Amino acid sequence: MRAATAAGVLVLLVAIVRGPARAQSLESITHPQEGRSMRASSGSPLHNSDSEKFAPGEGKTIARLTGPGKIAHVWLVPSSMNVRYPRALVLRIYWDGAEVPSVEAPLGDFFAVGNGMRATVDSLPVKVSSYGRGYNCYWQMPFRKEAKVTLTNESDEEPASCYYQIDWVQLDRAPAETMYFHARYHQEYPPKLGEPYTVFRGKGRGHYVGTVLSSLNAIGHWFGEGDDFFYIDGEAEPSILGTGTEDYINEAWNMRVHSSLFTGCTVFEPRAPDARITAYRWHVPDPILFRTSLRFEIERKGFLMDSRGEVRSSSGSRPDYWSSVSFWYQDAIAQPWCEFPPYEARVQPEIVVHLPQVVDRIGHSAGVELQVNPYNRATYTKPWFRAKNETVGSWIEIPFEVREEGRYSMSLFQHLREDNGIWKVYIDGKEIHEAGESHIAGGYRVSLVNQRPPERINKTLDFFNVYRKDEHEDYIYGQRRERKIGLFRFEPGVHVLRLVCVGANPLSFDPETGRPGCHLSADVLSVRELPFGDMDAWIEKALEHEKKQVEGQ
Repeated sequence: MRAATAAGVLVLLVAIVRGPARAQSLESITHPQEGRSMRASSGSPLHNSDSEKFAPGEGKTIARLTGPGKIAHVWLVPSSMNVRYPRALVLRIYWDGAEVPSVEAPLGDFFAVGNGMRATVDSLPVKVSSYGRGYNCYWQMPFRKEAKVTLTNESDEEPASCYYQIDWVQLDRAPAETMYFHARYHQEYPPKLGEPYTVFRGKGRGHYVGTVLSSLNAIGHWFGEGDDFFYIDGEAEPSILGTGTEDYINEAWNMRVHSSLFTGCTVFEPRAPDARITAYRWHVPDPILFRTSLRFEIERKGFLMDSRGEVRSSSGSRPDYWSSVSFWYQDAIAQPWCEFPPYEARVQPEIVVHLPQVVDRIGHSAGVELQVNPYNRATYTKPWFRAKNETVGSWIEIPFEVREEGRYSMSLFQHLREDNGIWKVYIDGKEIHEAGESHIAGGYRVSLVNQRPPERINKTLDFFNVYRKDEHEDYIYGQRRERKIGLFRFEPGVHVLRLVCVGANPLSFDPETGRPGCHLSADVLSVRELPFGDMDAWIEKALEHEKKQVEGQ
């Protein structure tokens, strides 16, 4: 049933790209085809190390195609020691000699995963496989004279590499009508109180075909009560309006991590003040048509929860940091409708500790053997760290240095395996307590009173591979996943993450000994500095703004 639906849906793409450069379906693929199949590739017949290398700050043209033609498929496999490389690598595509790119977006955001994170995506025009390794795009991209594709590593610290294949068709003649494909990244950091988020502004004739929306939440609880508004051809009141952010994504009552043909939620962290979210909506069967202009906005409204855990409003103006990519086709090459922010403005300042590089500084109890293993596909062939352990109560300590006082979100990039155990978390020697109490970490007292269980900090980390499938890679290499530990305020100085083994997952076992698996393996400790401080002052202003709106009605 799903295959039949997908085949039928592909027919709809024919309407998006007219003429001989048409999208394929199981029906149309039986017809004679025009043009010549071509490929631009990083491949080399001389050796297997055929990825393109990018120094920090370096950009390269990876394809220059002579038209008329149509890009039908883009495959990219990037790699970097930069844990946020999906935000550092920027894809740009220029049509017919234009000086401005019609496609300009960070790689991850273009492929429906924001905030520099990784996830699997399985939609109609975009597919990301192997938990964020293989990026595939099937948006149809016709051009008349020339197409230029560039990739830039905008990181100022880490190099990157990327394998690529760009499959396209060279045509004998240009289509009678060519609608150019566009995709543009936008962000509003920080938000403005009471103002909606602008997803897209366009001038000319075209149709809007997709949205990737990401959020860096600034306060706890639910973020998505904002309605969507489409203002078509200069109208003062939107002729298309929605009922909520999750409704626009075609979800209902919250969001859930999933990926499907036209909609999906690729990232949804629990409702904590530092939660990260990405969702997408492809308007392939229901494009938004415009003749002269289109403006698309979403209200940034939701529940307002203060630092005491009290919900003050269910539809207040929230201070979340939003970013997005808008996708559309247009009959002319569009000028950029917003400025593209530099890399340092797109990511949060982050303390990154690569555990294999600091193994000599990691403390441990007697009986624990620290290992640096040289090769693992789960960590992009990088060396990987392992604490070999067979005893409950054993511990390791990972130091990290904070240079500026502030709010920080701590994550550990776990390396999940079938022989790993469960380890309890301590910060600076202090235990993270249950809700209803307070804990101190780096001099910061966090009240968790009245907060729901999803708001709690993760007291323990299970390093067993709960995602394991009957695949050789999972059995041999494991899975690399970023797991959030919690939100803290740290003072300047050296701090310590202490992990204490408290047992094994019921399914975990050591194949060498036959005993329950109590090991630990990981890749990176991340401590992200959040750009927002105490949000109680914002909440009071938001409540006053909400009151004035009600009184003015």
